[in-house]
Amino acid sequence: METLLLSPITLALAAVFVLGCVIVLIWVFRGSGKPAVYLSVVDSLLTPAEKLFYEQLDLVIDGRLQILCKVRLADLIEVESRQPEERNRVFRRIASKHIDFILAEPGTLAPMLAIELDDSSHERADRRERDEYLEELFQTVRFPLLRIKASATYNRRALVDALEQALRRRFQPY
Repeated sequence: METLLLSPITLALAAVFVLGCVIVLIWVFRGSGKPAVYLSVVDSLLTPAEKLFYEQLDLVIDGRLQILCKVRLADLIEVESRQPEERNRVFRRIASKHIDFILAEPGTLAPMLAIELDDSSHERADRRERDEYLEELFQTVRFPLLRIKASATYNRRALVDALEQALRRRFQPY
């Protein structure tokens, strides 16, 4: 009986069992290290500059229009083509871009005006290229795009005038 307990087969089975337990433990605890990617919810949807402008815009608009933030271009502009490859090419170009603010009719949320807040990042070459593309895109779809230079303060009268002028363009024939 003593020889059965210490036989090579018994020792091999015990070793396999212990090894199996070690593998299971490693597998169970392998995810407990530091993750490669961290996810968290942002403190605000808007940057400090965007939030400051939003607050001024909200005062000026005074509930007459709805302010929508960071609207994806693909949700604002429809892309249609008889050529699926061309449609997909254009859609991919606008799908990952957003416009800072959209003013929309309160009841229907029909878009009335796009607003892009230009901060210092718009001086970079890649941003200038993006801005030129936006200008061309909005001219193509005949939708007004108002560019506002980001600032620490905003003159309300100047903001009202710029908004009124841009909204008038919305309803002018081209």
